[in-house]
Amino acid sequence: MNLNYKRYGRQHMPLTPSCGLIEDDETTQSLTDNSTERTEVHSFPLDIFPTAIRHIIESLHEYENFHPDFTAASFLTVFAAAMGNTWSVRFMTGWVSRPIIYMVLVGSPSCGKTPPLQQAVAPLLKLDGEYDRVYCKEMEAYRIWERMSVKQRERHSLPEEMRMPQRKCHVVVDSTVEAMIAAMRDNSRGVLIYKDEIDSLLSNFNRYNGSDESYFLSLFSGTPFKYSRKSNNEHIFLSNPYCSIIGSTQPGRLAEQFGGKRLMNGFSSRFLKVYPEINKMPSWNDATMPSEILEEWERIIRKAASVNLPTAQEGKTATIELTFSHDAKMRVIKWKDEVNNKAYSATESDAVRAFCGKLETYLIRFCLIIQVMHGICGESGMDEIELRTAELAIRLTEYFRNMESRITPEIDIGVLDNRFTELLGSLRDSFTTSEAVRESLKLGISESSVKRFLRDGGRGFIRKESHGRYRKI
Repeated sequence: MNLNYKRYGRQHMPLTPSCGLIEDDETTQSLTDNSTERTEVHSFPLDIFPTAIRHIIESLHEYENFHPDFTAASFLTVFAAAMGNTWSVRFMTGWVSRPIIYMVLVGSPSCGKTPPLQQAVAPLLKLDGEYDRVYCKEMEAYRIWERMSVKQRERHSLPEEMRMPQRKCHVVVDSTVEAMIAAMRDNSRGVLIYKDEIDSLLSNFNRYNGSDESYFLSLFSGTPFKYSRKSNNEHIFLSNPYCSIIGSTQPGRLAEQFGGKRLMNGFSSRFLKVYPEINKMPSWNDATMPSEILEEWERIIRKAASVNLPTAQEGKTATIELTFSHDAKMRVIKWKDEVNNKAYSATESDAVRAFCGKLETYLIRFCLIIQVMHGICGESGMDEIELRTAELAIRLTEYFRNMESRITPEIDIGVLDNRFTELLGSLRDSFTTSEAVRESLKLGISESSVKRFLRDGGRGFIRKESHGRYRKI
C-alpha cells in the first residue's frame, strides 16, 4: 500500500511563527554543508517525517490547535512502538539497535499535552481492542475445553492438549513493573507503556520493589534479563525485550522525577523531553477536521504493526535487520567527531556527558525509525540506512539536545529548592568548592548544579571570600 500525500477540505494554512515552525534557508539547510555544522534546532524538525505523516501533524495543528512539537514527538514514539522488535539496525559488528524510545512531554497544566498524545496512541489502542475481543472468544473456548473429560473432547473432535490463550497487546497502561513484564512475555513484538501523567509510573518505582528502576535502566538497552514473581514463584526470562515509554509531566515535577539520584545514575538521560515554549492555552476552532486525516494515521500504524516478525533460526533473534550505507555511516561518524565529542569535552557536568552518550544511542535508533517510516509510506526503500536518513536523524538528535538544555535549569532549580538547605547545613561556616561538591553528590545534586548555586551566591546565604572559598552569611 502506497500512502500518498493528500489534502482534505480547505487549503492548508501555514504554520504561524508563534509555534516556532518558521522555515527559512538557514533552518532547513542540509547538514552536508562542510562549512558549518548546525547543532541547534529550536522547533521539532517536521521534515523528518514522510509527507503523509507531516500533513497529519500540520492538519492537527490547523484544525485542533495541537502544538506540533507534542504531536510530532507522540507520533514518532507510537510509530516506533508499532515497529517494535520487527526491525533492527546494525551500526557496527557488535552494535545492533532497536527502536526503543523513552519520551516525556513537558508543559504547564492545560497547555495541550494530552490531546496529541491521545490521538497518536489511538490506533494502537484500537488494535488492542480488536485483539481483546479475539482473546475473550479464545479464552471462552479454552475454559469449555478445560471442563471437558477426555471422552467429551473426543466426541466434539477437540484436541487432547490445548494451550491457554495469551493476551495480545501493543499498549500497557498499568503502572506496575509486573504487569509490564507479563505483557512483554506474551508479546514478543514488544509493548508501549502509555501514561498520560507519567508521574504515576515513576513515583511507583521502588515503592514495593527496590529493583523496579533498574529494570527500566536495563530495558532501555533491550538486553535480556530475568524477572521473578515471588507471589507465585514464577520466573520470566525475556531474551529480546522491547519496551517504549511515553507520557507527560509538568515543569514543577521535573526535579522530583528526573533530578537527584536519577540525574546521576543515567535514568534521566534515557528520557527524551519535549518542552516547547507555550504561554497561552490552545484556542478552539469552529472548523471540522476531515475524518480522513486521522484515518490515514491509523492506516500507517496498522501497516507498520502488520509486518510479521521473520522466522527465527534456533538460537538467533528474528528481526528485519538494516545496515548503514557507506555514506550514511560516514555522516554519522562526522557528527560524532565534530559535534557530540566537542559537546562532551566542553562540559564538566556528568549529567550532560551522560546525555551526550544517550544521544549517540538515539541517533542510531532515529536512523532506523525514519528509514522504516519513509518505507512504510512508500517514499523510500527499507533495505539500508540512506544518507538523507542520517541527515534527518541528526537534525532530530540536535533538537532533543536543545530541549535537554531547556529542561536542565528546571531540574536544577527544583533540586536546589528541595536540598540546598540540607547542603548548607552539612558544610562548615567556611568551605571550599570541592567540599561543597563532595557533600552535594551525597545528596544527589549534580556538580554543575552546586557550582551554579555557589556562583549565584547561594540564594543570598553565602558570600565568596576568595577563589574557590565561600562563607555562610
